[in-house]
Amino acid sequence: MNVSRSRWLVLFLTLAFLAPLADAQGSGRGKRWSARTLELFERMPVQDGGRVKPLDTFAQFRLLRLNAKRRFTAPDGEKLGPTPWLLDCFFFPELARSYRTFLVRDSAVLEAIGVRVEGRKKSDRYSYDELAPGREKLFAEGGRIHAMEEKLRNGTETQLYALALNVRDFEDLTHALDFTRAELPTGASEGLRSVFGTEAKPGVAHFLGLLPKLMAELEARGEAMSAAEREAERVALVALNDELDAAGRRSSALAVFPPAKLEVEEWRFALGAFEDAYAGAPEPLQLLTGWEALERAKDDPAAFEAELAKLHGAVSGIAERRGEYAKIPLEVGFYRWDFFTRALVSFLAAFVLLCASWLAPRTRWLVKGVWALSVLGTLLVVAGVTVRCILRDRPPVSTLYETILFITGCCAIVLLVTEGIQRQRIALALTPVLGAAGMFLAMKYELKEAALAGDTMPSLVAVLDTNFWLATHVTTVTLGYAAGLLAAVLGNLWLIGKMTGLKKGDKEFYRTVSRMTYGVVCFGLLFSVVGTILGGVWANYSWGRFWGWDPKENGALLICIAELLILHARMGGYAREHGLAALASLNGLVVAFSWWHVNNLGVGLHAYGKTEGVLRALYTYYGIGILIVLGSFLWRLGARQAVPAPGERLSARQTPAS
Repeated sequence: MNVSRSRWLVLFLTLAFLAPLADAQGSGRGKRWSARTLELFERMPVQDGGRVKPLDTFAQFRLLRLNAKRRFTAPDGEKLGPTPWLLDCFFFPELARSYRTFLVRDSAVLEAIGVRVEGRKKSDRYSYDELAPGREKLFAEGGRIHAMEEKLRNGTETQLYALALNVRDFEDLTHALDFTRAELPTGASEGLRSVFGTEAKPGVAHFLGLLPKLMAELEARGEAMSAAEREAERVALVALNDELDAAGRRSSALAVFPPAKLEVEEWRFALGAFEDAYAGAPEPLQLLTGWEALERAKDDPAAFEAELAKLHGAVSGIAERRGEYAKIPLEVGFYRWDFFTRALVSFLAAFVLLCASWLAPRTRWLVKGVWALSVLGTLLVVAGVTVRCILRDRPPVSTLYETILFITGCCAIVLLVTEGIQRQRIALALTPVLGAAGMFLAMKYELKEAALAGDTMPSLVAVLDTNFWLATHVTTVTLGYAAGLLAAVLGNLWLIGKMTGLKKGDKEFYRTVSRMTYGVVCFGLLFSVVGTILGGVWANYSWGRFWGWDPKENGALLICIAELLILHARMGGYAREHGLAALASLNGLVVAFSWWHVNNLGVGLHAYGKTEGVLRALYTYYGIGILIVLGSFLWRLGARQAVPAPGERLSARQTPAS
């Protein structure tokens, strides 16, 4: 290989691999927050969505839900990521309200709540302060739309409802530490002043810490007090309790207080921490004091960092005793490495080199570059899926999002292995295309997960909470999905290639594609049949019957029938190369229907997998697939009519030239 070209390729690989990292570093940190502060805050454990996760993960998906991106530009031009954004929400809420982090895709939504901001595009981002004038109307509209059936909502109403939820969630975040700023009326009576003094202190920890002393003081003075004094103390205590309760209810955005008792699974919100501290538990009072110390030190970066280190040590120490902290650093690293974005960059770079290799087919280093980048992208997908399995203690197919990653990785591996055997550059050409398409689909679905579940690692519904059946039935049937979709891609390659004249006259190319399609269909049928049978066994174990004609079961059976039909038609001579490609393409529609569509029918025992907004994409795929197949037969009919019959060709030869 030429030295200069070799260096260029190494540089290309380096850029492809490091581009996401550079982007992540460029997200910037708030000028108020040191690198150490951000690191400690990222690794602070919090319970959300039924599991303990880093605050970094919580911040990422909250920002992704509002902004549809993990980064944004602050008014001063600074690039901010999720962690500094969440810190600002907690400690500088008035500043966070000025950030344009609310994505509104249609300005009609703003018109519906009476908000008008000049100089903005139809789809743009707005700050909370800009939306605030329409807040009451937005919530009123949100309440009205909430009472409607989802299928009756139009596009504007759907966006209005989503915006109302986002604004409410953002307000909860900005009030998350209200308990640290609460000013309790601790001087409203003689008994309160004797314990707490005349000057009120912000926060609740001071009050909760001295509450036993207050109770002892009131009990000692009880008999000596007049009826009027006792009534004054009672009224003061009721008012103080109401303020304490209100502060706790406002601070309900996240559960950051781990219970000291190991048998208690649910972490506490602020109000629960108040109750535990009142009951005499020392840990909640220590953590409340730590959060209040952060609020007092927020204007001093060095002091804030020192207080955060103390708080982080206290929270992580309790979480470690409970066995809930060990994977927190790994999860922070997982999102920092951003495996799937790097994989997307690698596949796209491989596609660029692939296109260049078509222009210069004799340039071997371009082909080697496609190989290297495709392998790199596949390894990144595999690494990302593996880390997710470690984090979740689950097989790699526990959610629909994970099936996208798994199927993409499986298809890429099969294609690379096939290319290593055949060396036809057919499978190699498909690898970056399918890899990039899978990563794009995964990122699109991640936005859906952020909006619906607030995470891509949610707690599973009870029926799925079994690693054995996830590792056997779900993994097997997902491999069947992967094979069916890969066969559809190969079939479409054959059909589109014929229609467009790709490698015209190269019969060996199309024979190779046909053999690959046939082999992948066989592979898919094996896993689909085994997966369907295992699914029946699981259904018998969970629901007491092997088969119930559930939509998901019917979809799995349809795949088996469709692939049996393809193989029998091929073996019986009813479908040759064209027919095989067309049937494989149509089988891809059956797989998509079984994989995604049946979950959105709203009936059956698998309705828990419903995904909002996927039907439009499915109908688009169905339409494209049917058009390709119909177009191929119209092309074939036209090609046959253009070829003269044998008798006509003979007559043409016998006719003397004029």
